Amino acid sequence: MLDLILALKFVHVLAAATMFGAWLCLAIVMLLGHRSGNPSVVAVTTQFVVNVEKMVMAPAIAAQPVSGFPLAWAIGLSPINEFWIVVSLGLFMVAVACWLAAFRIETRVRRLSRQSAFNAVALPDDYRRMFHAWSALAAAGLLATTAIFALMIWQPRLD
Repeated sequence: MLDLILALKFVHVLAAATMFGAWLCLAIVMLLGHRSGNPSVVAVTTQFVVNVEKMVMAPAIAAQPVSGFPLAWAIGLSPINEFWIVVSLGLFMVAVACWLAAFRIETRVRRLSRQSAFNAVALPDDYRRMFHAWSALAAAGLLATTAIFALMIWQPRLD
């Protein structure tokens, strides 16, 4: 049983670290692409980011509940009766909602920047508005993920 617990814990922590690390790195890459102001750079950057989101972030997000619920049960916890797990699940839903909205914006930014690069024109005003919305979503998602790490480590209880 201990081997199962350690395997589930490993997968769960690895997925959480991957989710946070990939998101942080992609946010930095998006910011650097944005700061260039060059439609071609933004187009290539968002293409890279969208691909990594699909290949790395989506599986990491999916692995969280797939490993987390069995892990909780294996160590004798009822996930819906533990304060810190319930709060973590709420924050996880916030992080996933932020990620989904940010991913949608990334695909729109990719399209806009490709069009601007192809037509050799500046990025449209819509781009800046979308980038600011994306930045807010990325920050909120990273904060939620950071809070989840804190809850996983300290496991506060209400009793």
